[in-house]
Amino acid sequence: MAVNLGVLGRPRSALREERPMDSTEDERLRRIVDSLPSLIGYWDRDSRNVFANHAYREYFGRSPEQIRGIHIKELLGDTLYEANLPFIEGVLAGDEQVFDRTLTDVHGRFRYTQASYPPDFVGGDVVGFFVQVADVSERVVAEKQRDDAIRLFEIAMDNAPIGKAVLTVNGKWLRVNRALCDLTGYSAAELEGMSFRDINHPADLSDADSALAALVTGASEKVSSVKRYVRKDGSTVWVHRTAVLVPGEQYGVDDVVIAQIQDITAQRAAEEELARLAVTDALTGLANRHALMQRMQTEQSESRALRVLFVDLDKFKEVNDAFGHAAGDVILVEVAKRLTEAVGNSGLACRIGGDEFVVLVFRNELEMSDLADAITRAVDGAYAVDGKRVSLSASVGWSCGEGNPDLILAQADRRMYRAKAASSSNRRHVDGSGPA
Repeated sequence: MAVNLGVLGRPRSALREERPMDSTEDERLRRIVDSLPSLIGYWDRDSRNVFANHAYREYFGRSPEQIRGIHIKELLGDTLYEANLPFIEGVLAGDEQVFDRTLTDVHGRFRYTQASYPPDFVGGDVVGFFVQVADVSERVVAEKQRDDAIRLFEIAMDNAPIGKAVLTVNGKWLRVNRALCDLTGYSAAELEGMSFRDINHPADLSDADSALAALVTGASEKVSSVKRYVRKDGSTVWVHRTAVLVPGEQYGVDDVVIAQIQDITAQRAAEEELARLAVTDALTGLANRHALMQRMQTEQSESRALRVLFVDLDKFKEVNDAFGHAAGDVILVEVAKRLTEAVGNSGLACRIGGDEFVVLVFRNELEMSDLADAITRAVDGAYAVDGKRVSLSASVGWSCGEGNPDLILAQADRRMYRAKAASSSNRRHVDGSGPA
């Protein structure tokens, strides 16, 4: 049903050219207007009320009958009237007015409202104006909560000690914080013109793309991984990256990805150092007993025969007693260097304690006696200690087999001691062909 709200309020003198409304249609229109929660009213050119709907009672505590004929200032009160007067003057000058206003209603409720004052023209003259005031408190409160949430997010993001970023679902940086700029070496303006792929280490890019796809498709609610970024200066940093998808459909915006990125380069280096120390002799840098046993077990699990040489320095205790343990440590470091050069890539040189060394041989074509001779020649000789020259020699025993690693190592150890006992006859290594 098409209705003309102006008919309800317009003065009779202004209705002479309008089609008269029958009482039924008039009553129906009034019921419709009275059912609306917004203020609907009409005020003549002298700012006196001609029509007001029932919503005015909720705002001002007056019925439409009590309002009819009064000046708008009497309804609004001095303060609200003075605030609205420029808009009243504007509409009476022929210009529609739309503005926001806050007010407290008769029940003490604080309301955010949006008012509209369209002028009513008859024959080119303004004869009054319509009033529509809508309560937009819920919308304003929601917008304020949203704005507050955004402000808090921005404060938290900008001041976070770790990198934080907002990205598109295609991986383009939309917003980055200072910590991420410090981490990558790029400015915010530079990053926000790039994709995460531009700084991702090439070796980690496939996994990074898969993680993003899992978020976008809904296969994962959150992704977390350790990866590498390439800084602007070309250096590499290790990071722990966690990301979630934030849907935007209900807000009429695009989905985005929120990511936080923590620099774990130092932590990873420390972990790698701990892992290295777990399998490395701290003094010489050679593999330690733990690393030796692990590698022997690996060789055994792959059905390869174990080939080991046990090396022990002759009369090393006498050197320690004569020159002290610090001098002895200098000699052990030099022995490790000579042993490593003699073995090369043919095996793994290890220090398993004190002046005892073991070589696990990988190349089956090598003659153990030839390698034992090479080790003896390398280790035997003079060592500089506190400006003095100390002569040392080594005894070597070896063993081969596919049995228990501990037993094979023990057999090589016994044969080394046989060689040491025979050193007075210039035979300082014993092969694995004789009795243990």
